[in-house]
Amino acid sequence: MLVIFISFASCYDSGYEEFVPPTGNVNNIQPTTLFTATTNAEDNLGVIFRSYSTDAASYLWDFGDGNSSTEANPDYVYNTGGLYQVKLTTTSAEGLVGKDSTNVAPIFVDYSFTTVDSQVTFTNNTEGAASLVWDFGDGESVSWEAADTQTDSDFSPIHTYATADVFDVTLTVTNFLGREITLTKRVEGLVLAAIPDFSFSSNGLRAEFTDESLLAESYSWDFGDGTTSTEKDPVHIYAATGTYDVTLTITNSANVERTITKAVPIGGVKPTFKVIVLNGTGDEFQGNTGDNADAWDMTPNSTVEDDAQGTIDSPFRELWYNSDLDSWLDTNCGDNSEQPGSTSDGNKFAGLGDRGLKLDEACRRLYQVVTVEVGVEYTFTIQSRSESADTQTEVFILNNEITGEDAINTVAERDANADAYYLIDNDFNDTKASSSDNTFTTTTFSFKPSTTKVVIYIRSIAPNLTAPDVIDGTREVFYDNIDIITPGF
Repeated sequence: MLVIFISFASCYDSGYEEFVPPTGNVNNIQPTTLFTATTNAEDNLGVIFRSYSTDAASYLWDFGDGNSSTEANPDYVYNTGGLYQVKLTTTSAEGLVGKDSTNVAPIFVDYSFTTVDSQVTFTNNTEGAASLVWDFGDGESVSWEAADTQTDSDFSPIHTYATADVFDVTLTVTNFLGREITLTKRVEGLVLAAIPDFSFSSNGLRAEFTDESLLAESYSWDFGDGTTSTEKDPVHIYAATGTYDVTLTITNSANVERTITKAVPIGGVKPTFKVIVLNGTGDEFQGNTGDNADAWDMTPNSTVEDDAQGTIDSPFRELWYNSDLDSWLDTNCGDNSEQPGSTSDGNKFAGLGDRGLKLDEACRRLYQVVTVEVGVEYTFTIQSRSESADTQTEVFILNNEITGEDAINTVAERDANADAYYLIDNDFNDTKASSSDNTFTTTTFSFKPSTTKVVIYIRSIAPNLTAPDVIDGTREVFYDNIDIITPGF
């Protein structure tokens, strides 16, 4: 019997590796990188960052201000408020990179203040504001935008209260992402400001001063000749004739000083009434803005349009009407109207008025007859701006109504027909409409009239050009706040 044995033996494959389940990023799929940014409720310059990234083995935060972090979930405090772009870069164990970014707007809100009488000066220490609103607690407020820059007066305003009450001042700040933050502080301990003022009368070298101040507790007078007084209503005898700058300094209950200075003529003629210049701001009529300049026309209109009264008789036509001079100018310039224009271009000097006067054509003039007192020393004042460097203004205080400019075109004729003459040659400023003080040039000079009526006569010239009177739309000259100051009034 043949017996066959068959044996089975297992075979081992040395190339076989045990299966291990995959971990981390599978098939090189890009990792997801996400994060949130939340302002710290206890510190608005602080931001809480939280990552919701997948497969991140490492983190790199760029906070947008030059600083960074490798933490997974950093809490970061900015040194300065503002708008920053924050970037997060994550890297997986396989070296794959994911990125995310967002904007954050940390902000710091604070202010301090100082008080003098009822005037409060606020110092704004806020950082990172896109806009803000000050509520002063008395119904008044101001706003500010970042485009104005922090040098704008509304960023750190000065506010004067009308009463000495207690006020809650609220600063509302909006950051660059539209979030509002408010801060309220209480202003108290205000004292109403004293307002200095006085009147005076003189007879020869003797002057009597009368205090007309409000809320004054003490007085200090400087009579301008080296002598002083602490009386409320002093009488002073000067040693010589002249005009003296008299200064009154008062203090209120908080011992805060306020001063006022007036020019006091001594030894001259004492005025008995205040001189009135009509419509020196050019604001009197608005129904027809051309009528705003009617007070300065040598041939005033018969009627004017007034907002409150409608069509009314011109209040100027019966006071002066110089058709002879008007005809002379027409003949010499070929212009049928010598009336100046009413303008809003560049007028709002120091916030006084919305309109003004302008000369914008050849032989346009400012002309007004004013009642004065012979021998009184007056101060004439005018604010002007020429938009061309070669343009100048001549101001005449005439002692009669001339019939042609031949009467003032030579020095001899001018001296005979004018009690004062002034050349304004420093008012070039091509800046257009503005409320800043330096837009206009202020000119003042003194004069003593030789007659009971004087004529304010103003013309613009370009003496450096072949034709001196070439005023046109490119050489306009603007005027505002024309007045004659009467001493003692």
